[in-house]
Amino acid sequence: MKILLCCVAGVTSTLFASKLKDAGSRKTKDLNVWSASEHAVEYSADLADVILIEPQLRSAYDRIAAAYPDKIVKVVNEEDFVNFNAIKIFNDIWEEYNNQ
Repeated sequence: MKILLCCVAGVTSTLFASKLKDAGSRKTKDLNVWSASEHAVEYSADLADVILIEPQLRSAYDRIAAAYPDKIVKVVNEEDFVNFNAIKIFNDIWEEYNNQ
């Protein structure tokens, strides 16, 4: 599974992407997680299976989801993001990814 984390500037998202990768490594070895700013998403979105959008960018959801209809596109729950609840977020994605 390949997860792209869409962020504002990349500071928090780099650490969060690392936490997601750690959480996911318990379920799969075939996992790649990276982050990109909102303006750079178009350069790597085609490589992703899942595009996660940080809560601060929830207003970009409709545009990103419309641009990538074949991808799972989700806004990360704000509370989960603030608390770095990577295990819950990954488990939610994992379930949706495996049920598509």
